[in-house]
Amino acid sequence: MGVGASRREGYLGTEGFLTSDLTFDFLDDLALATARRRTDPYAHLKARRIERIGPLLEFVSLSKAQALPFDALQFCEVGDTMLAACNTGQSSLGSYFEAKNAQVGFIVTNRDPYMDDQHYWTAFCRKAQEAAELSLPKPVAQGLIGAMREIEENVHIHSERAYDGIVGYRGTVDDFEFAVVDSGVGILKSLQRSPDYQSLTDTGTAIKTALTDGESSLRYRNTGRGYGFHDLFVGLANLNGELRFRSGDHALTIDGVSPSLVTARLCQKVEMPGFLVSILSRAGPAQILS
Repeated sequence: MGVGASRREGYLGTEGFLTSDLTFDFLDDLALATARRRTDPYAHLKARRIERIGPLLEFVSLSKAQALPFDALQFCEVGDTMLAACNTGQSSLGSYFEAKNAQVGFIVTNRDPYMDDQHYWTAFCRKAQEAAELSLPKPVAQGLIGAMREIEENVHIHSERAYDGIVGYRGTVDDFEFAVVDSGVGILKSLQRSPDYQSLTDTGTAIKTALTDGESSLRYRNTGRGYGFHDLFVGLANLNGELRFRSGDHALTIDGVSPSLVTARLCQKVEMPGFLVSILSRAGPAQILS
């Protein structure tokens, strides 16, 4: 499926104004329309309400590529919390927003992963787990936060630009989401550094490869690498999930109960730097009954 899939071709013209949330579908269409000079992004972004963490962080990454204007988005509490985390002097501390119906937090990935003193990052993960437990059983929440930690570690290992990556979470009584984004070299170039993947030329294939057990740009050095996303899929067993993996000019999406690569969909998008992982989970029938 190419850029600008026809199933959402009119999204900005009609449905976009009926839905005020900042969503992935909206971002896909707005970035494409902006690239083709068919719309004024300021007119569409000024009325958007920010609730989801994933679309917000993808918007930030698109703005770094100048695909969308950062100053066009009208920030609310969630966006302001992210900006606070990104401000110099606060980035390593994290920033949090708690309301009656939501717990939100952001932190920048500029820590030193080799230092023993990581109390800010540990505190952030603890708060994220508390947010996850608003809707999920504790063992499930622990598994998802473990996956979040693994993905954040990958930013330091693979992105070549860990100093301005962002991790965010949002928890309510209905769902939990987290997202990790960086503006580094991206999945394709990361894999191409390895002699195992120098023939790769397509970003979509690279994303799917990176999510497959045992596949890693460091596999040639250590055969035990390449299982960073295994725990994520295990943690989502019996959950209703919405997953998005975005890098370069492709996005891979998975949704449904017990999401897996078998049901993944690849779609071409407007070019974006780095790598985004966005995970939304809701308790499935097995979890609700337990």
